[in-house]
Amino acid sequence: MEDMVFTQQCLSKLAQIRREMEKEFGYSYQLSSNNHLVDLLRAAAYAEDQEIQQCFRDFLQGLDKQQLKKIADMGISLPEEFA
Repeated sequence: MEDMVFTQQCLSKLAQIRREMEKEFGYSYQLSSNNHLVDLLRAAAYAEDQEIQQCFRDFLQGLDKQQLKKIADMGISLPEEFA
């Protein structure tokens, strides 16, 4: 994900996803680590918690088509409306 530059809004949504995931599962994700960031997005994509799902969709909403494609190419499952 080193080629991706996120808007301030997307970074805020990532931080929100991280907080919700940490509350739900107790695992600490480091947003500065590409591996952790990909793991966080993968986990959020499959999370059953509605708050996490909404945060994930809000994050995706701020991305352009090229960024969405890169995320999908990393094996992160995207909701139908973003695929």
